[in-house]
Amino acid sequence: RIASLLEIGTGFHGEMTGIENIFLNGSLNGLTKKEIKSKLVDIIEFAQIGKYLDTPVKRYSSGMYVRLAFAVAAHLDPDILIIDEVLAVGDLSFQKKCLSKMNSVAQKGSTVIIVSHQMSAISQLCDRCILIERGKIKFSGDTTDAVSKYFNLSSKRITSEINENEKLNGTC
Repeated sequence: RIASLLEIGTGFHGEMTGIENIFLNGSLNGLTKKEIKSKLVDIIEFAQIGKYLDTPVKRYSSGMYVRLAFAVAAHLDPDILIIDEVLAVGDLSFQKKCLSKMNSVAQKGSTVIIVSHQMSAISQLCDRCILIERGKIKFSGDTTDAVSKYFNLSSKRITSEINENEKLNGTC
């Protein structure tokens, strides 16, 4: 079973309430109604948006949307969990909660794939990384080495952009 959180609200319908979207998203990810009901309390507690569950999700802030989407994805008990920049939204305590949940999913034997520019999260969660730049693999291996190479590439790119801007503006 593969679960993913690739874009805020993928598998959600704006006109439906939070609770309806939990059932929709769960069923789209292969859960039965009975399985969703058995996880419902945990999903709601994790998302911490209980009083808004009867509100259509189109009225949610992006943070509320992510909370609910992540809560559903994280409680699917996937073999593989794919997450793309989910921690870019939400307060610090929710981000820590998400990191903890991803860690617990991984500890249960699931594979967690994270696409992110957040090196602190990558350092905390991953033991292996693939560094991709412009669609090409630049590095594959140990997380510490990948993070170091990421910062080196970023620094070179920023320096190059500054030099290019100075040339264009005639300040060089």
